[in-house]
Amino acid sequence: MNRFPPSFFVFTLFLSIDSVGGQEFDESFDLWPVDLKIGGTILLANDGIQMEVLNSAISRFAGVKRGSRAKNGDEVVSLPLATCLLGRGDASLEKQAMLKSWKLSKESRFFSFSDGFDVEEFKKTLLDSKLFILETGKESLAACLAKLIPVRKSIKEFLDGEGVLLARGDAVRLLSRVCPGGEGSHASVSEGLNLVPDGVIENRFRGEKDELRLKSVLASHPRTVGIGIRPGSCLVLRGRKFFTFEKGEATFLLSANERLPWRRQTIGVKVKPRNRWDLASNLVDLTEWRRDAIDRTLPPFPPARPKSPYVENGTLVIVGGGGMPRNLMREFVELAGGPEKGKLVYVPCAEQDSVGESQRTVAMWKAMGVRSATFVHTKDRVKANSDAEFLAPLKEATGIWFGGGRQWNFADSYYGTQAHRLMKEVLARGGVVGGSSAGASVQGRYMARATPIGNFEIMAPGYERGGLGFLSGVAIDQHFSQRGRQKDMTRLMARHPQLLGIGIDEATAILVRKSTARVVGRGKVHFYDRRKPVHPDQPDYTALASGSSYDLKERKILSDSSLKGEPSEKNDSEPGKD
Repeated sequence: MNRFPPSFFVFTLFLSIDSVGGQEFDESFDLWPVDLKIGGTILLANDGIQMEVLNSAISRFAGVKRGSRAKNGDEVVSLPLATCLLGRGDASLEKQAMLKSWKLSKESRFFSFSDGFDVEEFKKTLLDSKLFILETGKESLAACLAKLIPVRKSIKEFLDGEGVLLARGDAVRLLSRVCPGGEGSHASVSEGLNLVPDGVIENRFRGEKDELRLKSVLASHPRTVGIGIRPGSCLVLRGRKFFTFEKGEATFLLSANERLPWRRQTIGVKVKPRNRWDLASNLVDLTEWRRDAIDRTLPPFPPARPKSPYVENGTLVIVGGGGMPRNLMREFVELAGGPEKGKLVYVPCAEQDSVGESQRTVAMWKAMGVRSATFVHTKDRVKANSDAEFLAPLKEATGIWFGGGRQWNFADSYYGTQAHRLMKEVLARGGVVGGSSAGASVQGRYMARATPIGNFEIMAPGYERGGLGFLSGVAIDQHFSQRGRQKDMTRLMARHPQLLGIGIDEATAILVRKSTARVVGRGKVHFYDRRKPVHPDQPDYTALASGSSYDLKERKILSDSSLKGEPSEKNDSEPGKD
């Protein structure tokens, strides 16, 4: 069941709108997931799957080696301890058969839903295990849930300790946020264990009838992700990524609404991916799909009439990656108050929980004589929203620099948090916000090229509403000419013509004050304005070189260095990886 109706989220979204010195702050913390990934590995095995496939999956994901032999010649697995929870009556009657078919060590422990089921003994055994096998047998799902809900926390701790949970057959449904009923109608659902966050899992997914049954659940619970597993398949969830193990198929679904059709993707259809695009098409990022499910319950984004791109106070420095225009970082430091007075904070773009104790950008600032230079990093949204020690550097910052990487990481960590608000306050009180590559795209309110799987698509459902919003009404892409991204921006403009598209070449930047963007560096900046007609025999953009300037609000050229014969700083750049 939904915890809140969609109308509640629309109401709270608008309730939180305020202004921070000209920087609008209407991004909500409560709407978006805080559990961005699971610990350990979950294997969702359907009926009909071959035992050798499951044994191979256990060997791979439980981190064990096969090949050792017992005295009777049987192959065994040297697991610290396997815990099996079965719904088949007396577990002792199944133990010998399970040990042989699953090739488990004899120290494995067996519990049954039908027994007295000593909760405390189960918890202790589970937390000492590496593998947890869950089956329901002939037990009803409701009866199984009644036994499992009191131990859900222990199962979560088991996964957080890098455990492997293998659920087979109907047991996979128990891991859903809402647990579908049996073979017939799905009108009756119950709260599941939510170990696959916000997922609704259907293990009997064979055809159109089963898909319609799953869709009926999603229609009633639109903020969930439907997962249909074909017979004989093993679906793997590690961290936040889904993929099929060896052969098999799984279909993912999101509910339609008044403006968007059903979202549907089937993975595992290719035995061997031929290229990186095939590889990406056979992965699903659960967090992206969860964000898209939420996004579908909110007002359309970007809005038909976005706020104009205008920076009331302070300066934005937006770099296209691949190196820095010469002297630009020195100008950034001066805009932040200079080496003596400036208080600079670097924000790395990383998926890892930890990035180490030192950062190259901070070391560079200190080498330039900056007295106050540090960095902040977290993947914990709660920490970014409420940890006073973490937030302290942002409260005093006069300049913030966002690093390169994959920009969706910034949305995951900071979007809608108190840290996000403090970042906007830096700009609002006249400071400077800069960034390169991912640190460029995230500065727009609309975030371009933010899909967590590959970086091939410029539009990423679920992450378009993920930019930190220092500049409204624009979509910013980077490494533009060097990676041939012009056609991508053309597609984005066709979808969202109300936005101003900005494509920035490598070692090139714009400095934005008020609505004026000044171009510096060795390449060009491409402005896509769909208020103007597009002619098939002409570029659908305006490209400006260093020394030029463009009015983002009025969408017009203020000066064009190529017409004036002004120096373009074509080779004036410094090396850099972002």
